[in-house]
Amino acid sequence: MKFGDKLILLRKKKGMNQEELAEKLGVSRQSVSKWESNNSYPETDKIVQICNIFNCSMDDLINDSITDINEIQRKDKNNLSIAIDSFLEFITKTINMFASMKFSSGLKCIIEMIILTFILALTGKIICGILSSSIANLFSFLDGYVLIRNVTNSLFLIIWIIIEAIILIHTFKIRYLNYYDKVSNKTEETPIIENNDKKQEKKKETVIIRDDKHAPFAFLSVLSSIVIIFAKIILAGFALELIVALISAAIMLVFSIFLTSISTLFLGIDISLLSFIIINVILLVFITAFIFNKKVKFKSMIITLLVSIIFIGVGIGISVISFKDFEITDEAQYTKTSKEVIDYKDNMVIVASRLPDTEYKIDNSINNIEVEISYNDRLSVYNIKEDTYYGLNTYEIHEISRNTNLKDAYDVVIPDLKKKKIRTNYDAIKIKITANEETINKLIENSSKAYVFDKEEIDGGYILKNISHKIQKQDFCTEKTEYNAVTGEIITSGNCKCNIKEDNNYLIFNCDYEE
Repeated sequence: MKFGDKLILLRKKKGMNQEELAEKLGVSRQSVSKWESNNSYPETDKIVQICNIFNCSMDDLINDSITDINEIQRKDKNNLSIAIDSFLEFITKTINMFASMKFSSGLKCIIEMIILTFILALTGKIICGILSSSIANLFSFLDGYVLIRNVTNSLFLIIWIIIEAIILIHTFKIRYLNYYDKVSNKTEETPIIENNDKKQEKKKETVIIRDDKHAPFAFLSVLSSIVIIFAKIILAGFALELIVALISAAIMLVFSIFLTSISTLFLGIDISLLSFIIINVILLVFITAFIFNKKVKFKSMIITLLVSIIFIGVGIGISVISFKDFEITDEAQYTKTSKEVIDYKDNMVIVASRLPDTEYKIDNSINNIEVEISYNDRLSVYNIKEDTYYGLNTYEIHEISRNTNLKDAYDVVIPDLKKKKIRTNYDAIKIKITANEETINKLIENSSKAYVFDKEEIDGGYILKNISHKIQKQDFCTEKTEYNAVTGEIITSGNCKCNIKEDNNYLIFNCDYEE
């Protein structure tokens, strides 16, 4: 083997390119290229430096009769050193290989190794179980045969794990690393082109690992291809969600920029939203590149991604610091009050669909019921509708429309923001029911049949707070089941049967088909 050929092999085993070797020797890359092509030989002092770099003797390097490159490097080393060098060489080659592969090819390689690992692990578990059980059966007459089975099973598993590791590494080597060496040997060198006395280097070609002509383990390729297809479908769905999030964030950013003059709170929101948009764009680029097998500049994009994440934190920090100047209040803002007069009916309740606190005011001078509803009509509109729930004559105060006009929302919220005030219930509703004492007591008593609440006495009446539905259903029947709060009965059909259990003032009834 000639000197140039040995130098190429030694350099590649060291994981070095021509530029790196040239830099260590203090020469040009063109000089190294000429040595490796056997067009010229280095001076004696450079040969000594080369021997020191690759830990070999001068005689071994320049003697053409010596052809075993491994022997050149390893004859003076002990077994441990050889093992360490081999392991480091394996790691170096693996890193270089993945750096040369497309993202989809690298993912396919990893998936194939995972599938093979799973198959080997499953096979090993079956084999070890059979062997350990067979050996344990030979000692079934002993009391400790179970311990023997467990111990032998553990020993077989350890042996199998070692065998599995050897199989995986060897498969990875012959399926990828050896092929990488073969392909990289053809594509690594960059010929020099003379043009008008200026030296230009041809761009290094991308190393493609595993082409269609070299595809052993076809079943692994099929399985990994199926996994990649499903991964692409899942990522495509995720990309749609990212697009929606991107559009939403862009809209929010426009509003936030418009409000930046109000407070530095919105400056922090601007920074966070802009960083979030950049992160979304980067993720979409990564996903698109993976789906369509395109290459991207990972290094610059990863750096941008990390910087954007940092700026999200900066923006949140600015907003948190500014937020301390704002007043948080649960004080509602009512712009309209409507009144309705209704007559009392048996088993009557008056309730709002959103179950807010309700004030009952006693006025013994009236015989009917006055219902007063206060709300912000620039956000919502309410009315009273009559219906029957739980067998009760129910007058429900419910939202008939919600205003989606952005100008009205702006006129409601922005004045508060300028005053550094944030309300927690802009669309709150206040209910005041006025009737004589007898009617008030009946209304509250009827409400207790279907609702759980805290009753608080106030001057001239009561307030019902923390209102919630008393009936908690667990209905597994397809037929309709109804609970009558007046009689306490459950109305069912077919062979659906229900039972009621009371728990902390709540009624929990379970309905299921009778066996």
